[in-house]
Amino acid sequence: MSGVAFWFFLAAIFYGLLGLALGLQMAISEDHGPMPVHAHIMVIGWLSFAIFGFFYIQFADTVARFASLVHAWSSQVSLVGLIAGLWLVYTGNDAFVPLAAGASVVYALSFCVFAYVAFPVLIKLHKARG
Repeated sequence: MSGVAFWFFLAAIFYGLLGLALGLQMAISEDHGPMPVHAHIMVIGWLSFAIFGFFYIQFADTVARFASLVHAWSSQVSLVGLIAGLWLVYTGNDAFVPLAAGASVVYALSFCVFAYVAFPVLIKLHKARG
């Protein structure tokens, strides 16, 4: 398994557990205020990172290593910033809206890097299957 795939899978498991814990905490406390934080953790951290891991495990030898590393690092850093920013905003501290917004932009850019990595692979596969 390539390093990038391994780290995406490891992060997906971590974020899945974190999202699960937050969901349980919300259910037990009956406080669903952090629902947007929970949703972002589960969709980006658990689901998207697992999908990225599957992509990289399948196509690690066909993608540019530098681009995959940029994707991995920028997505990880931006998700941490997004989680922190959203948590602070949804607990009443609007001063952290710029953190959440900035992290969102960085995550969007990291997804564009993934598109840059993935499109050539998909086109090559499409052409090979005729």
